Amino acid sequence: MNWNMHQPEHNGEEELAAPEKLVAALKRVPSRVPFIPPAVDGTVLRAARRQLAPRTSPTLFGFKLMRWAAGAAVVCGVAIVLVQMQRSSLNPFPGGAFAREDVNHDGRVDILDAFALARQLKTGRGAAPPWLDVNGDGVVDERDVTAIAAHAVQLPKGGRS
Repeated sequence: MNWNMHQPEHNGEEELAAPEKLVAALKRVPSRVPFIPPAVDGTVLRAARRQLAPRTSPTLFGFKLMRWAAGAAVVCGVAIVLVQMQRSSLNPFPGGAFAREDVNHDGRVDILDAFALARQLKTGRGAAPPWLDVNGDGVVDERDVTAIAAHAVQLPKGGRS
């Protein structure tokens, strides 16, 4: 190998010259390669591969785990919102604990529910909610009061009168 860098080859390009200290230091480099035992060489090589290996995130079924977890969280959140929206639109009572005929929300369908609906219709305090149409004729009126009263006094089958 020619370490003499003071006389670069002329190939029509700009001439490059190395500093004299560098040229002198390169001339003092020993020409023989030092012996490195194969065990040491292998250990250094494995450590270098571990250190320089590209960082990869854990995968689950070929997807990046963090992306999969974020997607699953979004899907669960959307499902919860949809279920809550469906519950609130199908059941007008908070908590969904009352029967449709339980006008006063005391947990029982009795004659007081018929009385509460009759009073609401008589006073005209706003339109009665559509879920109080217990007889299914499309209008909340005295016939619904009668249907609630009939339900309230109905005896269970097999009961005694």
